[in-house]
Amino acid sequence: MDSEIKKLREELALISVKSYERGLTSGAGGNISVRVKDKELVVITASGISFRDVTPQNLIVVDFDCRVVEGDLKPSKETKWHCGIYKYRPEIGCVFHSHSTAATAYSTKGLTVPLLTGPFEKNIGHHGVVPYAPAGSDELAEYVINAYKDSTERVLILSRHGAVATGPTLIDAFNLADLLEDAAKTAIFADLIGRKN
Repeated sequence: MDSEIKKLREELALISVKSYERGLTSGAGGNISVRVKDKELVVITASGISFRDVTPQNLIVVDFDCRVVEGDLKPSKETKWHCGIYKYRPEIGCVFHSHSTAATAYSTKGLTVPLLTGPFEKNIGHHGVVPYAPAGSDELAEYVINAYKDSTERVLILSRHGAVATGPTLIDAFNLADLLEDAAKTAIFADLIGRKN
């Protein structure tokens, strides 16, 4: 096994477990991928495996055309749009799709997350909402790829589905997904406090 891929497998497994512990997904929802440097390859979580159960051994390696290169399990059903983002945005090294509760609450209303503090606004910035399409569908893949293709977006809200955060590295995308969830919680709490006053 390529030493770079081995390292990415280990890092992605660690971040997956941390993400579950932070409540960035539940059950077997969500998916994370990371680009292999200088190759048209992606390490991605497997379909049906909870973030809490991800290990270096059950991650899958696919090429940019979504063909499995390494691994015995089925890659995430969202592999198509992960690979599409990498094709069009070479600066992106990780794609993190979360089902975190507060950010997903905004997604159920088709709304972006209000960025009420300076740090949220600075670090998350503008983010759009993609229309609803069934998970794993070609239609959803098209919506997500098009939203990233001609923009500088780092975060997207998926209507009735969750959110996507991207970054140059695995830790950058993880931190952004984590921050987005905190921004969503803060906005919900601020709204509740406002209603009491």
